[in-house]
Amino acid sequence: MITSIFTYFLLLFLVHLFSIGFISLQASEFVSYSTNFTTCWEIERNALLKFKEGLQDPSGRLSSWVGNYCCTWSGVGCNRQTGHVTKLDLGMPPISFNINDPKAFDPASLQGTISPSLLDLKYLYYLDLSWNNFEQTPIPNFIGSFTKLEYLDLSYASFSGLVPPHLGNLSNLRYLDLSSQSLDQDTLVSDLSWIHGLSSLERLRLKMANLSFASTSWLQAINKLPSLMELDLSFCGLHEIPTSLPILNFSSIQIIHLSLNHFNSPIPGWLFNISSLVELDLSSNGFSGQIPPSVQNLNNMRDLVLYENDLSGPLPISIGNLSSLETLFLSSNQLNGTIPKSIGQLKKLIMLALSSNNWGGVVSRIHFLHLNNMKTLSLHHNKLCGELPRSLQFHSHSLVDLSFNLFEGLVPLFSGVSMLNLKNNSLSGPIPANFVDGMLHLAFMDLSENYFNGSIPSSINKLEKLQVLLLENNELSGNIPSMNRLNKLWTLDLSNNNLFGNIPSSLCSQSPLIHLKLNGNNFYGKLSSLRNCTNLGTLGLANNQFHGGIPRWIGETLSCLSILQLRGNMFRGKIPKSLCSLPLLHVMDLGQNNFSGSIPPCLGNLSSLYQSKNDTSVFAAVAIDAVVTNFITVATTVATIVAGGKEGVVAAAIAFEGLMPFIDEMREMEFNVKGQTLEFVKIIDLVNLIDLSSNNLEGEIPEEIMKLSALGTLNLSRNQLTGNTPERIGDLQLLETLDLSVNHLSAMRCAVST
Repeated sequence: MITSIFTYFLLLFLVHLFSIGFISLQASEFVSYSTNFTTCWEIERNALLKFKEGLQDPSGRLSSWVGNYCCTWSGVGCNRQTGHVTKLDLGMPPISFNINDPKAFDPASLQGTISPSLLDLKYLYYLDLSWNNFEQTPIPNFIGSFTKLEYLDLSYASFSGLVPPHLGNLSNLRYLDLSSQSLDQDTLVSDLSWIHGLSSLERLRLKMANLSFASTSWLQAINKLPSLMELDLSFCGLHEIPTSLPILNFSSIQIIHLSLNHFNSPIPGWLFNISSLVELDLSSNGFSGQIPPSVQNLNNMRDLVLYENDLSGPLPISIGNLSSLETLFLSSNQLNGTIPKSIGQLKKLIMLALSSNNWGGVVSRIHFLHLNNMKTLSLHHNKLCGELPRSLQFHSHSLVDLSFNLFEGLVPLFSGVSMLNLKNNSLSGPIPANFVDGMLHLAFMDLSENYFNGSIPSSINKLEKLQVLLLENNELSGNIPSMNRLNKLWTLDLSNNNLFGNIPSSLCSQSPLIHLKLNGNNFYGKLSSLRNCTNLGTLGLANNQFHGGIPRWIGETLSCLSILQLRGNMFRGKIPKSLCSLPLLHVMDLGQNNFSGSIPPCLGNLSSLYQSKNDTSVFAAVAIDAVVTNFITVATTVATIVAGGKEGVVAAAIAFEGLMPFIDEMREMEFNVKGQTLEFVKIIDLVNLIDLSSNNLEGEIPEEIMKLSALGTLNLSRNQLTGNTPERIGDLQLLETLDLSVNHLSAMRCAVST
């Protein structure tokens, strides 16, 4: 549940990110019809002032609405010759976004109700009230009386209830957007028959409006709009789409977005006969069957988005005939066979996403023959094999994700790449020193879970824009090279290699390092070199050869620390009480060391282990914040890069495809539970663990630990503990794993797990 909530919030953030420019672009088509006029008709000025009286304006957006010259007021436009008000533009895409509450409105949004006084604006042709807060009121019926209206945008404005069929009176309307911003689908359209009155309509957007009651007749209604160029019915609760359409009346349509509905059928063949189509988004619908050879009829197609369906079979060779294609997004289906070499003929292709299918075979240079504009290549989670082309030239600031395949050989040299993911292949050999020469804009690099050997090249220090470096689970050896120029690095994972030596003191001297994972190597020495890493949230040093005591400064200066893994080293001495002061610490693994003394009672003060999971909404917000707070700025930057200059929902989907593998990586961690090493994927924020096992701790188990109501795992086994097992241990109602074995406790209990 947490993962799906996080996924939805991130996707909504990306849609928001790429929608602002798109909305402005479409609105600009109507701007030239009117301009400001210095005088003003009194009846229209009074109408605007009455409208203002019904609104709350916390940010003063309407502060200019004073005096006689209403044509100079903010958001008001007048006809140059007549002085009549023709335009009311109060739409405001939010400048901020609350990832925990996507329905929260921007502080600058207007609130209240729409006054019928606006009916006195008889020459109004443009009305935009989007991204305001009309407090769940219905769309007023009188909106259907603005007979001159050409542009109407009421999207994301917290309207609810039935869309009035009176809107069908707007025969001059060219643009209509009634999209909602919530999964609750507040805007209800029970019948679309009224829409046939909009004979001039060119763009119709009803994203997240509830069309479930109109699901059987929606296409018949849409088919009566001969001028329609754009249709967006994404996430509308539709569950039927006719397999045939004998007469297609909207033959000039260019954009169709039907994503996130419930069609669960083959893709209707008539869709592949609309040669005027430029964008087609049918993602997340449960469509099945094969992509037919008739896909070649879409000779004007620019963006073909069919991801997250149940499509199967091979990709037709005729796909190479779509000479205008810029985006081919077929990820998360059941497509199989080999990737057709005709892909290499798509000279305008910017984004190729075929990930999470069943592709096999070799990817050769022919596949990339004419792809000189490529910015995103996503082939992860397939069965592709063989050696990759030795070197490939990508467009600057590109994303390449070939992870979770069967590629072999040396690491390829990809120039122009900003995000590179080659995780979980069979690549081998050393990482060459010149590997970074063509990738000086690299921000994310994941070469983990391969067979790379040799040392980490010192040239890595040239990657001054690097933010995430993941090299875990290889066969790398030697010391960590200097990284003092990597002043943007916030995640470094070198776990499970053969690295040795001290951790360089320069590691945090310039960078804002947040996640540091060095588990499973041969590092030794003391931890003084990490004293400057004050931003650390994750510190993983398990299974190395560190010795000495845990320094007090860990608890005093690393106030953001949430995960501390020191298992399997040679630490000794007492567990410092300063660890009890870490307000975010929810994983403390100190097992298999030489700690002595008693268990500090102040561990009962670890406030992050007090959170009750009964309040799922609060707990979800905490879990999401743990990931997003450190990721949102990076997501914005990278999403913009990989979207290839596109806007709207297609851009959001592209960015989402590129970002998710790296988000998942940030949420993976290994822990020892009941003697087994388990990997927690995507739910690390929900793991609450204290492990002090296999040390020389003595004395009684502090009663204070029994206050940690959110604790899920408590392992105190294999110590020298004495006394009684605490009677209040039953208070730990969320405890899933308890191990107190191999101690000297009275009333000994066996390990219990549920």
